[in-house]
Amino acid sequence: MNKITPNGVDMTPSFPGKMRNVFLTGASGFLGIYLLSFIQKLTAARTTCLIRSPSLHDATEKLASSAERYCLSVDWSRVTILTGDLAKPSLGLGGDGFHQLQDSTDLIIHAGADVSLFSDYEKLKASNIDGLGTILEMASGTHPIPLTYISSYSVFNEASYNSDEVVFEQPLAGLHPRFRSRYSGYAKSKWMAEGLCEKAYETGVPAKILRLPYLLGDSSTGRCNPRGQIELLLKAMLKSSLAPDLDFSLTYLPVDVSAELVIRLSLLHSINPHIFHLTPLPPITWRSLIEKAAEENYGVTVIPSAEWSLHIKKLAMTQRSLFPAVALIAGDPSLVQFQSNIYRMSFDCRNLSTFNTGHIFPKPTPVYLKNYLESVALL
Repeated sequence: MNKITPNGVDMTPSFPGKMRNVFLTGASGFLGIYLLSFIQKLTAARTTCLIRSPSLHDATEKLASSAERYCLSVDWSRVTILTGDLAKPSLGLGGDGFHQLQDSTDLIIHAGADVSLFSDYEKLKASNIDGLGTILEMASGTHPIPLTYISSYSVFNEASYNSDEVVFEQPLAGLHPRFRSRYSGYAKSKWMAEGLCEKAYETGVPAKILRLPYLLGDSSTGRCNPRGQIELLLKAMLKSSLAPDLDFSLTYLPVDVSAELVIRLSLLHSINPHIFHLTPLPPITWRSLIEKAAEENYGVTVIPSAEWSLHIKKLAMTQRSLFPAVALIAGDPSLVQFQSNIYRMSFDCRNLSTFNTGHIFPKPTPVYLKNYLESVALL
């Protein structure tokens, strides 16, 4: 991919003192396994990963499988795996285990969350809000531990924002957010979690909030998230040779680029500014993805969204791999979710632009999009 080099401050890691251990949540997820990889590339620290699993063996297999899926090399001698649960008191580690982890941790990167698309806020609260509360308890001990919280640009789907505005790297306003979409539980949980981080920051916890856009496939291999909304749409499009007639722009970042940015920002000693939008790239339109598919001889016909949804439901009767796409469109056959704020608005990233990220802002190229579509087709 072509590279963009912004002007700014050097982002060479400046973490004070010797870093012994990074505590990482969400390590087995799409972003999380890349975070683990870049922790190892950019530091000499050990990484302790909290994995929700019935046994240590299953947790180890889960993490190794994720690394293998994305062809990532991991030095397992530098990884400690703990079985636990964000939704449980003390992360499911017990009091002694929790305090031992707290005493040995120099940096927390909290990427773990329940990302269920169709769950309401109350179902997500235990993992996404109560779990963060426990993480903040760990960070705010006698010796505060720097914390990076992974948030999402989806917070701006809240009703007080307009789709045609520019949103800034500032604290969110209001304690009682209103979201219009029925699929807003996750976004609301991120909104409420940011509020907890802000309160902790005001009391001296060195917390950073990173709002991530949609994560597309790896910038080198194109390997992508098999559960992503865009991937579900694209997979159904490629399987059916039909595309829904949608008009939206996707603010995105390749997953590996996002992970590297997260780790570099986490390693910065400064906590002012403490909110960053990881949105340095111009958005890509749905139409351009359809056009690229056509260039790669996928032969796509565009039809109205409601009609497309009916076709996909019928096709899924004989192609079980389309079941996740059917779940996505079941309550929204006209795909009005893609008319929400985040597919229209602009995301200011001047705080991010303050820092010289060197070579890690890639422009999409035909080869990247080709690899990405091929990866989607293989899901």
